[in-house]
Amino acid sequence: MRQRIIFPAVFIISFAVFLLLQLGFMNRIYNNSAGDVVIKITRGDNLRSVAVKLEESQAIYNRYVFIALGRLFGYQDNLIPGEYRIPNGLTYLNVLNTITDPSVIRTVTVTIPEGLNIRQMGRLLQRQIGVDSARFVEEAKNDSLIRLLGIEAKDLEGYLFPDTYQFRFTSLNREKEIVSLMAATFRKRISPEIREEMTNRKLSLNDLVTMASIIEGETKFEPEKKTISGVYYNRIKKGMRLQADPTVQYILPGGPKNRLLYSDLKIESPYNTYLNKGLPPGPINNPGLSSILAALMPEENKYIYFVAKGDGSHRFAESYEEHKKNIQLYQQYLKELEEKKQE
Repeated sequence: MRQRIIFPAVFIISFAVFLLLQLGFMNRIYNNSAGDVVIKITRGDNLRSVAVKLEESQAIYNRYVFIALGRLFGYQDNLIPGEYRIPNGLTYLNVLNTITDPSVIRTVTVTIPEGLNIRQMGRLLQRQIGVDSARFVEEAKNDSLIRLLGIEAKDLEGYLFPDTYQFRFTSLNREKEIVSLMAATFRKRISPEIREEMTNRKLSLNDLVTMASIIEGETKFEPEKKTISGVYYNRIKKGMRLQADPTVQYILPGGPKNRLLYSDLKIESPYNTYLNKGLPPGPINNPGLSSILAALMPEENKYIYFVAKGDGSHRFAESYEEHKKNIQLYQQYLKELEEKKQE
């Protein structure tokens, strides 16, 4: 019986001595990195996962000591999501105080890439900072908010500017705040010079952003954007359908997929540019500034067709005969790619 009591007591005393030794060095500088360390705590993180992030970024030297101290002082249930800059000189308790202090205003950096639609943006923000994706979409369709922002559209598809943002973690209505900030950024990026050029070209903002969103959906290869813009404007002038795959991807019930089927091209929708002439009713994603400028100032060319090469760029053609040859080249590329996969 005495041995049963002694062994746990020895363990507890040893652990206490270990902790006291660690606490004795509380003034030691633990940040071993070259400069300040930035870590992101997201919803779902616990004391252990945060300790791992801190250790891997060299903000602390021992995750187990950090976890033990966190539990000893009751910090494990008080972690607050946010982005934190950990400077040199902070002790473990300093760090624990920082990431659990509710009075600190917390922000998080999130990069929204070009070409996402509002549903995709909502899902990305949900993964990154725990935003309610459904509520985000609702706010992007909020009539009163759209009017307040001075945008004439049925929703804010196309008007949420893709950029790198600092969002507050503690806002009571983060979804509305984020949508408002992104829409306000869009308005700032549409400069007086752009608006003047729109007037000169007799382009409405909706038509400009709609064309830009199609260009954004077609290519990420910057040198081609104005060329593709020229193609689409040429087709409109000739009374041809745009036949833009991204407009069909936008209306697919299950969301975008790698390759469209012929049956997809027959989906009845005003957004289906295989069935309807001219631009669709509104944007199909949220384009970046380069695509907006490409839609505003297209390249003057005679191309009316283009097809992918397979490397992210395209082959352009002025005639259907030339276009058919380019299609064959692309099909040959796909065939060779499939053969390589099977080797």
